[in-house]
Amino acid sequence: MVILIGNLKGGTGKSTLAFNLAVWSAYQLRRTLLVDADPQHTSMDLIEVRKEEGHHPMIYALSADECKLAEELDQIENIFENIVVDIAAGDREAFTASLQVADRLLIPLLPGQADVWALHHVMETLDEVRPGRPNLDVMAVVNKADTNPAVRETQETEEAVRQLNIDLAPVTIGNRVTFRRSLTEGLGVIEWDTRSKAAKELEILAKAVLD
Repeated sequence: MVILIGNLKGGTGKSTLAFNLAVWSAYQLRRTLLVDADPQHTSMDLIEVRKEEGHHPMIYALSADECKLAEELDQIENIFENIVVDIAAGDREAFTASLQVADRLLIPLLPGQADVWALHHVMETLDEVRPGRPNLDVMAVVNKADTNPAVRETQETEEAVRQLNIDLAPVTIGNRVTFRRSLTEGLGVIEWDTRSKAAKELEILAKAVLD
């Protein structure tokens, strides 16, 4: 299964989620490939840190040109159970090309109206590729949400997503320090602290996206 983690808007935490989902998949003893199709190469940097620190299980990684993703995956797709692709923001042509090979798209977005507005552009792109990819699964997740329940921005964003008829993930990912601290060691949150709220949230998301 090829799972794209992406949004046309940047800064939504897609690389963090892509890396953590790949780690979770590897812990389920599934042969997992993390593809970094973002020119910033954050996912590849994380894999390098993981290798330097000697962490296991091993996660296979590949740096790829987003526009040539189909060509890159053609000969190796059947080798892996889960291929998690971290795609670049802002490049609509490349985003469209990536969707041609995807089985599932996970759209991370931040709480707030700006991300809801940007989501309309994603929907326009999806409408363009739907005829050729009628079975493409699409799910949105609110990421880096304020952990203070009194802040209504997250709930308002989720309601706006529902009005666009996009499936919402069964969990909201909080803006938690565990995500940032674990990345500095090349670890997923499930490895850093299995009892943390971040790990529990990631577990719910991973089961929804990868199972």
